[in-house]
Amino acid sequence: MNKLKKSLVAVVATAFALTAFSAAPAQAAKDPAKGDYTLSVEMQTGQIRLLPEDIIVISLQNNPTTGYSVSAKITGKKKAVKLSKGFYAATPNSSGMVGGGGVTNWGLEAMKPGVATVVVTMTAPGGKVEQTFKLKVFVTAK
Repeated sequence: MNKLKKSLVAVVATAFALTAFSAAPAQAAKDPAKGDYTLSVEMQTGQIRLLPEDIIVISLQNNPTTGYSVSAKITGKKKAVKLSKGFYAATPNSSGMVGGGGVTNWGLEAMKPGVATVVVTMTAPGGKVEQTFKLKVFVTAK
C-alpha cells in the first residue's frame, strides 16, 4: 500500500471514528518502521467503508473477572473481511488491584468487495446477551 493511500485511509478512518464511534476519540498512529497505521476505536454500532488490504482494530472495554464474556462474528459476505481472534489486555493498574477490567481487541482486514457486518456481543454469566454492537463494513474495489 503506497504512502498516500495509507495517509488517506488513516485520515478517513479517523474522521469516521470521531463521528461514528463518539463514545471515545479515535487514535490513529503511524509506525515509522513499518509505514503502517493502527486505528483504535471503542466499539459502538456504526458503519465504515474500507478498501481491500485496509486494516482496523475494533476495541471493546470489558472485565472478564465479572463473568461476562465478549465475542465477535461476521455476518453477510464473510469473504469481504477477515476478523482476527479477539485478545484481552488488562488496563494497567498502579495499585496492584486485580479485576480492574481492560479491553478486548479484534483486528479486521478488508479482503474483497462486499458488505459484511461485525457483530460483537457481551454475554452475562447466565448466557443472556446483554449488549450487541454491529459495525457494517463496506469493502469497495480499489
